[in-house]
Amino acid sequence: MKHLIVFSIAFLSLQLQANVYQCELNGKVTFSQFPCEDNATLTQEVSSGNVVLTTSKKPDQQMETLRKKSRYMEYQLAQLEQKHRQQIQSYENEIYLAKRRGEKSNYLAMMNQKLQKMQQQFAQEKQQQEQEIAGLLQQISGLQRQYAVQ
Repeated sequence: MKHLIVFSIAFLSLQLQANVYQCELNGKVTFSQFPCEDNATLTQEVSSGNVVLTTSKKPDQQMETLRKKSRYMEYQLAQLEQKHRQQIQSYENEIYLAKRRGEKSNYLAMMNQKLQKMQQQFAQEKQQQEQEIAGLLQQISGLQRQYAVQ
């Protein structure tokens, strides 16, 4: 009976060993227990519940990746702001024309509510993206401090 327990524990410890690979395909980072292609990097070695973090990416590459992502998010934010300005201009023009036509006040109130709702949604989206950008910049700063110490 003791041999069975020892054998079971030894067998289970062999089953718990795994590797995690990081691959970048079409600009998207994926993780898998199998290497995706030749450019896959081993990011974690997992053995019996202990995680050992390893990375083969150079610090400059990590920071450059974060910088690129930050610039892309800033570009997306600029696109969002431009789209928002166009939508506001469109609503303001529609409200102006409705006033000139003598539309009922109910219609004008509805248009003003839509305009306010759109502005609130934009403010939320902008704040979310700005927080994500700030998080990326914070990661870059942390990496710079980390690698400056080493």
